[in-house]
Amino acid sequence: MSIRYPIGESGQVLVLEQNVVDHFVKWRQSDPKMPESGGQLFGVVEGQSVKLKRATGPRVSDRRGRFFFVADRFAERLEISKLHKSGLHYLGDWHTHPQAVPAPSGTDLSSMADLFVRSKHDLNAFLMVIVGTAEFPKGLHVSLHEANAWSALNAERET
Repeated sequence: MSIRYPIGESGQVLVLEQNVVDHFVKWRQSDPKMPESGGQLFGVVEGQSVKLKRATGPRVSDRRGRFFFVADRFAERLEISKLHKSGLHYLGDWHTHPQAVPAPSGTDLSSMADLFVRSKHDLNAFLMVIVGTAEFPKGLHVSLHEANAWSALNAERET
């Protein structure tokens, strides 16, 4: 199943493709002993569709605990370079939370704003997906982040 998210009034739609949804399911913190996981999001823009085609991570070099995830930023920069050469563009980050319906923490929000400001890119916003334990799409928080603002996206329908 892909999951679609209309992007505000833009007419664009974010599409989480099946393999990305499967990746999120695999790393969902369904067991109380599972640490947080995370990684990066890559995709393409095709007309009015922003297609999320690949989710990476977690990596052995990431730091992970039940309530935290710290990515290996050096490894992430290498991923961005490698996947860009194959035609995929970095769109944002994802990570898990051990809650049914996830919500971004203050740290999540400030980290995304900081990442947006410090990164070299041509995007209007970065994407953040937080994977919770509830069935999807209810168990996904999907939002767009700029330097000083963010907005949550709501799933349109499952196909």
